[in-house]
Amino acid sequence: MLPSRSTVGWRGACVIVACVALAPAVSAQPDQGAVLDRLGEVRRETGAPGVMAAVAVEGEVVFAGGVGWAELENQVPASGVTVHNIGSVSKVMTTVAVMQLVEQEQLHFEDRLQRYVPALPDSVAAITLRHVLTHTSGLRPTAGREKVESLDELVDVIPRHTDASLLFSPGALWSYSPHAFNLLQVVIESVSDVDFEHYMQVNVWAPAGMGRTSFDVPSRIVPRRGHGYTRDKTGTRINSPRLDLVFRSAAEGMLSTVQDLVRLAVAINAGVLLKAETVARMHRSQLDPIRVFAADGSAPERPNGQAIGWWIDTDGVGRTWLYHSGKVNGVGSVLINYPDERLVVALIANILPFDAHEAGQSIAHMYLED
Repeated sequence: MLPSRSTVGWRGACVIVACVALAPAVSAQPDQGAVLDRLGEVRRETGAPGVMAAVAVEGEVVFAGGVGWAELENQVPASGVTVHNIGSVSKVMTTVAVMQLVEQEQLHFEDRLQRYVPALPDSVAAITLRHVLTHTSGLRPTAGREKVESLDELVDVIPRHTDASLLFSPGALWSYSPHAFNLLQVVIESVSDVDFEHYMQVNVWAPAGMGRTSFDVPSRIVPRRGHGYTRDKTGTRINSPRLDLVFRSAAEGMLSTVQDLVRLAVAINAGVLLKAETVARMHRSQLDPIRVFAADGSAPERPNGQAIGWWIDTDGVGRTWLYHSGKVNGVGSVLINYPDERLVVALIANILPFDAHEAGQSIAHMYLED
């Protein structure tokens, strides 16, 4: 199950699927059969119908493959080009788009969100783009958000009174907010004057060589689309109910493959999508420590850090790595980037619950010197 040749194809950032010279921080490259064996172990441990992964070392894709089934009813094999909804990993793509506009000085982190989304109530007027990108907006989770059918409704479901719309003063604490992140679609469209998906295609996916990435539009026929699964009360795998994510694309509504996800991080590391100083700014920890909102007022500290749109952590030997995970429509996913080691790993499994973070790290450590 060898991957095929592929290219990123912009600014000369060519990606070839082959064995390559390795950086000192990367161990002797494991045999591809060994990586497939590990994916098989993850599949057996979790009961996932299919598990897919891709790995890039020194900017080159050295593995892209899968084990099991992309979907069960027709027994379509899982592979490195199987398309799944990647859930909240969508946020890192949206973050790249925002950082491009910041780099062009069309946006600034301290801009008020309401400047670009004027329909927002005054109850959330203090929220800035930085607050949204670091999950410190305080925007309260809103019942019925999963049923919105337009961007206007994303705004309309926010309560008009401050006490009802905010969990805390913006910037005071941390609370994960997909709802706030989805409003970035309006920001990007307002500044760029183009449709959000078109912006992503022209400025992010095409330059990075992400030919199988798009928005998750249920009515579209998507070649190689897989299916997600959950379990019923008896533990039997069942088809996952599908959420319509058309108006939640910025936070959790993008389709991609493990191969495309790896290409995204490779393009970031290579300066294809952003200048080096912009990447460094995006990857810098923003909160130290992270104090998490808790209903009892305890504000516990979160163990990992928050960069701009990414989570940041340090492994047991001091290596810094950026990542984001996602889970939606019966699919768990993760994108892991060790920029100093020039190692990128993406992993997707079509079962929930699933710890994509742990499974992805198990693949990463097959390539790292411990």
